[in-house]
Amino acid sequence: MKKITAMLAFVLGLGGSTLMAQPPAEGNFDPAKMKERQLQRLKESDLKLTDAQADSVATINMESMQQMRGFRELGQEEKTAKMKEMNDYRLKRWTSALQDEALAKKVVEYYEKQRANRSAGGEHHQQ
Repeated sequence: MKKITAMLAFVLGLGGSTLMAQPPAEGNFDPAKMKERQLQRLKESDLKLTDAQADSVATINMESMQQMRGFRELGQEEKTAKMKEMNDYRLKRWTSALQDEALAKKVVEYYEKQRANRSAGGEHHQQ
């Protein structure tokens, strides 16, 4: 249950903090710039990802966030279930892309810490 709660908080925090950090004006949302910011942060992190690994993580993250936008219209129970499915799916994809489950779990922890820092008013990255 702790894992489900943590993963749900991670995904909600990631999606919400990304949207709050730079609210896009109608028609001004630029996924390429958003992915570039994610890549930069991943490279600056202590994860020690190669460029190819960072690109895979960011690409999977962007695809997941796009799919999660459709969850906004769902009821709370259905949204919670869909978020759990998405978290499981994302972890599987990261594990496959990185070929290392332990590293994929570190990526999850990295994003959880980022979300927690933003929620607590910690270090704020310019978007």
